[in-house]
Amino acid sequence: QEPARSEKMPRSRLASLALVALCLFAFACSARAALDPSWQDTETTTKMYNVITNHENEDLKKMLDEDEDIAAVRAADGRGPMWWAHEAKNEEAMELLKKAGADENWQDADGKTCKDFTHGQMTDYMKKLFAEQEAAAEEQRRKLQEQVDADDDDDDDDDDDDDDDDDEDDKEE
Repeated sequence: QEPARSEKMPRSRLASLALVALCLFAFACSARAALDPSWQDTETTTKMYNVITNHENEDLKKMLDEDEDIAAVRAADGRGPMWWAHEAKNEEAMELLKKAGADENWQDADGKTCKDFTHGQMTDYMKKLFAEQEAAAEEQRRKLQEQVDADDDDDDDDDDDDDDDDDEDDKEE
């Protein structure tokens, strides 16, 4: 007969899993950076998104007058102002962006242009990145719960032999 196996995972196995999770997370981050390091979610991309999708075209015009280059900013998924203008069906914004140098043929992280996909949905790239980040976070939560479970025997409930204050309870009686 085989000896009974412990319910707890050996520390070496936990360390290996932690290393794998860390590598997956690092790979996901480096994959995004490999696409284009300038593709980032920033205050500027957020402001542009809000202005364009809310059809605040006077504000957009002022922003473009101050800095035409913002017509080319991209969020982490590779989408940018032209995608958002198409998504919001904001034709005036599309024209302003084109005049500032934006191109409807630019591609996002999935290789799609602003005309190629259903708006309001995550790109395949972002779905994959999100799933990888969720898996890494779940692994971290699982490890933390295992640590909490292992540390539970150090409490004051008098159900174990490793409490220092068990002796104090006996003295009070």
